Amino acid sequence: MVAMVDDEQDDAPRRRWPWWHRQTTTTRRLIRTGLLLLVTLLVSGVVGVLTASTDSSLGPHVAHYEVTAQHEIVVDLGPLGTVLLDSPMPWPLGVEVVVQEIPAELTAVQASPVTGLAGDVAAYAQVVAHPDAVVADAVSALVRDALGRAAMVAGSVLLVVAGARLASRGLLRREVAHAARRPGVVPLAAVVVVTLVAVPTALTVRDRPAPGRTISALAGTPMEDLRMTGRMAQLIDTYGGYLVEAYEENEAFYASVNENLEAAYAQDRAPSRPPGIPVVSPAPTDTATDGVAPPADDATAPVDDATAPADDGAASPEATGSPDDGVAAASEAATEAPARVEPVTFLLVSDLHCNVGMASVIAGAARLSGASAVLDAGDTVMSGTAVESYCVNAFAGEIADDLPLIVSTGNHDSVTTAEQMRDAGYVVLGGSVVEVDGVRIIGDTDPTLTAVGEGTRPERDETVPEMGERLAEEACSTDRADVVLVHNPRAALPALEQGCVPLALSGHWHRREGPEVHGAGTRYVSSSTAGASGGATVGPLNGPAEMTVLRVDSASGRPLDYRVVTVGTDTTVQLGRWYRFPDPADSAPTSGDTESGGPSGDPTDAESSAGTERR
Repeated sequence: MVAMVDDEQDDAPRRRWPWWHRQTTTTRRLIRTGLLLLVTLLVSGVVGVLTASTDSSLGPHVAHYEVTAQHEIVVDLGPLGTVLLDSPMPWPLGVEVVVQEIPAELTAVQASPVTGLAGDVAAYAQVVAHPDAVVADAVSALVRDALGRAAMVAGSVLLVVAGARLASRGLLRREVAHAARRPGVVPLAAVVVVTLVAVPTALTVRDRPAPGRTISALAGTPMEDLRMTGRMAQLIDTYGGYLVEAYEENEAFYASVNENLEAAYAQDRAPSRPPGIPVVSPAPTDTATDGVAPPADDATAPVDDATAPADDGAASPEATGSPDDGVAAASEAATEAPARVEPVTFLLVSDLHCNVGMASVIAGAARLSGASAVLDAGDTVMSGTAVESYCVNAFAGEIADDLPLIVSTGNHDSVTTAEQMRDAGYVVLGGSVVEVDGVRIIGDTDPTLTAVGEGTRPERDETVPEMGERLAEEACSTDRADVVLVHNPRAALPALEQGCVPLALSGHWHRREGPEVHGAGTRYVSSSTAGASGGATVGPLNGPAEMTVLRVDSASGRPLDYRVVTVGTDTTVQLGRWYRFPDPADSAPTSGDTESGGPSGDPTDAESSAGTERR
């Protein structure tokens, strides 16, 4: 009897995976589903990445990008040869770039071919100086395309599996196993799999470009590891010195500007606010603070560094009596006066026109001035083309991540530019209020587009005056608007004249105007921060570049004071004196003011008698 039982047990079929068959049906189903999803995601991810492509830009060129398995960046210049770089992507991924045309909108008609060639060399020098900004948009586009393709493949696979299960009435595994037992099915499947792997691998090996050679002329630049093949390699090796000279000249110029900016702020006795002026209080008070009596009228003449106290906030013995009395008064004031609110500082720039050399200078000025945000009054690029994304990315890449970059796009920017700015982290004004440390800013994108050689055309069904009326209506209907930031100064006038905004900031004219009283507010027009008044803006400055540091009382929204930072064509940096914004309530101009209430002439030139700044 016992022997018979043992024989029966030995004859019972043994399962290959005892652990698997000990699981419940639900557990096995969940594991199979999980493995199916995992394999599907891996396969679809590989397919999505290896087939990703996009049309983007490469510097000023339109270019087509495709991901490859060659682990090299290959830039195809057509009959001129190829440019090769080691791929920063995980092995074995690389990218092939087919360079195409430069858009006509970026090509101005030049009176002299030599002038045009010099401009092209300067533009390529900027590309060499900011290679990361050049490919930033292309990288983002490739990632989005890869994700989209992977999602499509994964969805298709899962749809096929679901359809097969439905067709087999839930017996798909049994049907597959039955088909696999048929003669020739397994070998055929193996051949298909090997083909799918071997053919792409063979094509990759066959299409691998020649190794190329390094270009001695590019030594010491961010492109020193670049390798080239064909006729272009000889041309660049022979004449690339001109490009390198332009690059080095550009780098040296703006490095000197940054050094001079640091030195100017280090020597300034009032780097962040006018000397002797107390911190603004949210409520009126007659009590002196910081040992200095508040001025009786905030609209008095600007503080002159030559007559200001040596230490910011420190009182003279004549003003406060003995030092002990001053300390006692300050202590008493500290206990009785309401909490004071420090004004909000902004750095205003405008009309950058793709001069990415100024990007680091703007970032330095924002840091040294203690700005809470950078205000860009528009015309950041030249023609609003898609290939100018490298200009947008270069500016955004220099600004600290925690510093808001608020822009009201100009007539040389486009809808495409605005979208590129949003992708790069800009806050693009769109007709509603944006708040920075309690200061409420309103503005909108310019409704027109001006492209080089093509004139100006509308980009939406609205004119500049109509946009101004709409912004005024929005500013008047909101709880409070403190600053209207627009590119065209005409768009700011309705909000000022209706008394809805105390301060309007703009650019567009490439010259500084104001500050001057309009209606119940003050208008200030910024000059170009790229030296656009001197002609071309790419490369070292051809004209003075200006930025404006200004302060606004966050408690009341009232503009307080400003100073102009001027960068000269000789790399010098001049910090202008601090000036008070004019008070619209004052009907009579004070000493040193123009008829509109603003300071006369250039704040850095006390002898100027012109009503506006340099044209």
